[in-house]
Amino acid sequence: MNQPESEHTPPPDSAEKKDSGLASAAASAAAAMFGVQSSKAHQRDFQKASPGKLIFMGAVMVCVFVTCVLFAVRCSLEQAGMTGN
Repeated sequence: MNQPESEHTPPPDSAEKKDSGLASAAASAAAAMFGVQSSKAHQRDFQKASPGKLIFMGAVMVCVFVTCVLFAVRCSLEQAGMTGN
């Protein structure tokens, strides 16, 4: 029997070719920073996402990481009584 047109799902290839969003790029960048991304996910991300989004999210993640490290060091020095003020 033929199924109605509304019940057809798109072929898997067309779903994979959609461009990923910033959330997906952020997840990919976070996984890459911590080294927990599988090679399959790594290849999928580089096939789907635009390089600009990945570079942007990578830069944002690095800035957030550096800010967190600086904050932790500043708080540690303050607790130890070694502030420069």
